[in-house]
Amino acid sequence: MATEVLALLHHPQAQVSAEQLQAIRDRIHEVVHYQAVVGVLGKTGAGKSSLCNALFGQEETEVSAIDACTRAPQEITLAYRQGKGIALIDMPGVGESQARDAEYAAMYEDMLPELDLILWVIKGDDRALSIDERFYNDVVRPYAARAGIPVLFVINQVDKIEPSHEWSWQQQQPGPVQAGSIRAKVLRVSQHFDVTAEQVCAVSATWGFGLVQLIETIIRTLPKERRWGLLREARTEHVSKKARQDAEQGLWDTLRHAATEILKESAGLIVDGLTALGRRLFSWW
Repeated sequence: MATEVLALLHHPQAQVSAEQLQAIRDRIHEVVHYQAVVGVLGKTGAGKSSLCNALFGQEETEVSAIDACTRAPQEITLAYRQGKGIALIDMPGVGESQARDAEYAAMYEDMLPELDLILWVIKGDDRALSIDERFYNDVVRPYAARAGIPVLFVINQVDKIEPSHEWSWQQQQPGPVQAGSIRAKVLRVSQHFDVTAEQVCAVSATWGFGLVQLIETIIRTLPKERRWGLLREARTEHVSKKARQDAEQGLWDTLRHAATEILKESAGLIVDGLTALGRRLFSWW
């Protein structure tokens, strides 16, 4: 895609200066190779690591603690399949003492502006949501809202939700009564945290259940210019046609906007050319 865009900009009728061409080239590189940063929260045992590995790959490299203290966030980089990988920040605090909330509040205020998304992982059979709810409302929510960081709640290990014997190990999906219990859990979580049901996803990372829908929700939630950086590193078996189309559309819209901003006078000609190119590159256009 980037090659075709640059070829279009080199056309004599485009009248693109060397400086403009370099600016667009830099913007293309920035968007295509952007490393998405996802904050992952949840109590110990919720399955945060298994979820991240299921979504983005098994190879992981611990980069460093963000800070020197023992309760600092830990940064993990996964994938590297097509780009810089995806950075996952394991954020501490959930389930710890209320006395430490002030300390975590200061840390979160510093960290949250660096994140593109927060995934809050809740164990499927965990009924004690008051700790998560308090930490979210007192520590995370104010700073996430201020920084404009979207938050999605992920109910993991839904295969353990009762009646767990209904789970189909062959089809890797819940039975009818268990499916109703899962829907009730989604509604309960949305009410507890005062978010829409669309912000709550039910998955089983172990069995791959719900991961396609989770990726679709993540892509739909992210700003257009951030979508490709995450989808690029997601496991292909969890990427639906809809998710890929939304990410490609976001990437394309971002590049067209960049061309309009940088080229100004000749933007109309370039955008027309980009539109024609988009129709040729993407079957859904």
